[in-house]
Amino acid sequence: MADSLNGEPEPGLDALAEEQARLFEWVQGIYGGRIARAVPASGGNRALSWSIDVVCDDGAPVEAFLRYSLPRPPSVEPYTLRREAQVHRAVADAGLRAPRMLAEHPTLPALLMERVSGIAEFRRLTDPQVKTRIADQFMAQLARLHAVDVTGVSLDGGVESPRIIDHVRAEIGIWRAMYEETRLRDPLIEFAFRWLEDNIPNPAEPPVLAHGDAGPGNFLFEGDRLTGVIDWELAHVGDPMEDLAWFTMRCVMEPVPDVSASLAAYARCSGRRLDRARILYHRVLVSARVVVIRHRNVTGEPGNAIVSRALNRRLLVQAIAEASGVEIRPPSALSSPPTARDDLYGKVLDDLRDVVVARGADPAAIATAKNASKVLKYLRACDRYGPAVEADERQALEAVLGEAQADGVAGRGRLTQALAGGAVSVQAALIFFARQTAGDALLAADASGGIAARGYPPFEIEAGS
Repeated sequence: MADSLNGEPEPGLDALAEEQARLFEWVQGIYGGRIARAVPASGGNRALSWSIDVVCDDGAPVEAFLRYSLPRPPSVEPYTLRREAQVHRAVADAGLRAPRMLAEHPTLPALLMERVSGIAEFRRLTDPQVKTRIADQFMAQLARLHAVDVTGVSLDGGVESPRIIDHVRAEIGIWRAMYEETRLRDPLIEFAFRWLEDNIPNPAEPPVLAHGDAGPGNFLFEGDRLTGVIDWELAHVGDPMEDLAWFTMRCVMEPVPDVSASLAAYARCSGRRLDRARILYHRVLVSARVVVIRHRNVTGEPGNAIVSRALNRRLLVQAIAEASGVEIRPPSALSSPPTARDDLYGKVLDDLRDVVVARGADPAAIATAKNASKVLKYLRACDRYGPAVEADERQALEAVLGEAQADGVAGRGRLTQALAGGAVSVQAALIFFARQTAGDALLAADASGGIAARGYPPFEIEAGS
């Protein structure tokens, strides 16, 4: 994968092998033993991870989890393993069900963690009662996290303040800087940041340590028991309602039986009153974060990037509309007949499914074929619907800008300028972005499968919560 900010390639295999050897020597030195087993694990887009079994000199077995951040060019982004280590130190004595940090490498970006049993694929569960029990346990952990004393907690990129608003403003600043670092203008992202800056809530309660990516997929479970809260990369001091917004976002991909009941469980465990307006505000902020991540293009899987971009841009528009109290009617569906190349796409897709995947034995090759299928489905949709989508966006630009547009690229540039100058109302902007993201969704629909039409789950605040 090449980093989108400068096009530099990843380090070579020899360099990675040398780093891995140094890391494994470090682990063996910590325990005074030998590594008996090291299995690569999923570590995200920019990290390598291993499940490691160590046999100490006295014969005692140890199970650990090693994470190593791949080298990357200098960036304004503060979310590093060094910062994650700061988070783990802050919660070490909180009594959370979370992997303990065992050691931080003195020179390399690497953490040695306790290995916690369980799986993260919440979508695998089919029993609603089991899902509800685990979700309630997660909410209890979230409440415990939000009770951590943040006095003296210092995280890279953070600020020191007793007010939630200052921490939220700092968080917006981080993500705006990460967006601007790309030097690629995007009207929707800039509209979202302007809306966020204009509508920051200012509650009187003190800030908390927020997980920053809370919800299904970021906790482990066995049976009906939650075993560990994971993925602390984006943790920061801020608003407790933000983690509830994250929970509702992650429920888009991995639904819980009753979002309102889960939020009520948090209220009972934490003793906090829920603030619907703040949850809706933070839905915009968490959606904007995810869209910025996709804008920075830090993934090596183009099929997944296509699906994620279409879904999360649509979720961002939905979030701003709901937080603004603006009702946006779904745009009219676009239609177009199949092209002469449709059968050719279909033949290749059938071969990928029925030959490459069905007869494959290498998991990596199968995953690559499935990703390629998503890309081909997207290209087939572009071939069929692309001209109609481009024409519809141009018409939408003309409607919001009040003048004819020769092409979409120039029109998007003019829209960005108009939004920055306050010349376009929130409602008019949302109408345009709803049409634009509907076009993106149409192109990505076949590649997206069952999530193509998903949106933020509705929720209600129970009386007394």
